[in-house]
Amino acid sequence: MPFIEITDSGPAQEIREIATRTMTDSLCQSFAIKPEIVTCYYNSAPDYSYGHAGKHGKYADTFRIFIKVHAFERSASAKGQAARLMTQAVAEAYGIEPKNIIIYFMDRAPQDAFHAGIPSA
Repeated sequence: MPFIEITDSGPAQEIREIATRTMTDSLCQSFAIKPEIVTCYYNSAPDYSYGHAGKHGKYADTFRIFIKVHAFERSASAKGQAARLMTQAVAEAYGIEPKNIIIYFMDRAPQDAFHAGIPSA
């Protein structure tokens, strides 16, 4: 914990390698944590599994990358910094406009997180 869940369109492995490194660096800098505790999970959403503004697949105006950051609660300023740095990192890695990157922070209570069956709290 934390982990970053990324829904993208299944790009080349090199793009995900860059994104993994730079998103991890961004989150570590913003939350004052070590990279050893950050994990990235990628989910692919090809054309036939994406819709936006009432349009589906290839008819959708623009594909958006959706990112969820699951972590113990942080301040609004720490989340804001993380969102700015991660948006920049993803935009550069994927070669897309920042407006097509959506980041949600999913706060988790320590007593709701278990590693190897052991509570974090």
